[in-house]
Amino acid sequence: MDLTGHSTDFTVDASLPEAMRRFVARARRRWPRLLLSGEPAAHEADWRLPEPDDHYSGIVTFSSGPEMDDFWEENGYALDDSGQGPFAVFYRRRTGPLHATTISGIRTDDPGVVQAVEGTCLLMAEYYTVSLLTPEDPAADPFSAAVVDDLVGSFDASVKS
Repeated sequence: MDLTGHSTDFTVDASLPEAMRRFVARARRRWPRLLLSGEPAAHEADWRLPEPDDHYSGIVTFSSGPEMDDFWEENGYALDDSGQGPFAVFYRRRTGPLHATTISGIRTDDPGVVQAVEGTCLLMAEYYTVSLLTPEDPAADPFSAAVVDDLVGSFDASVKS
């Protein structure tokens, strides 16, 4: 199958495994019969992000149930008749220095954070590279935008998922 869909890419801190648990909980609310990588989703408390091999990315696929899984096999990451579609998170754990010379474009409700962080340097020793593959470009598709918003929102541990 050809890869389809739209990739939104992130570099995230070591909290990805916990954020992904919250993301799975949000997906389960959207789709009560949620399949993760083709299997019925375990309860959020029991689900763990699979650790990828050192040389390969990990992947978690999301679909609403067997029908969408079959749809994905035939159509790839595309919207179905309901305006929804399968999506996936590709991730890879990285260790070693990451240095960005300038942080910019901060989005937060706390102006103090913007003032304290905007324009500073970034240093990280453990992080993940993440690609969220949605059926369409989130800038043009409400379903894909909601999936991206759910992933971003899953990094806020203070918000109940």
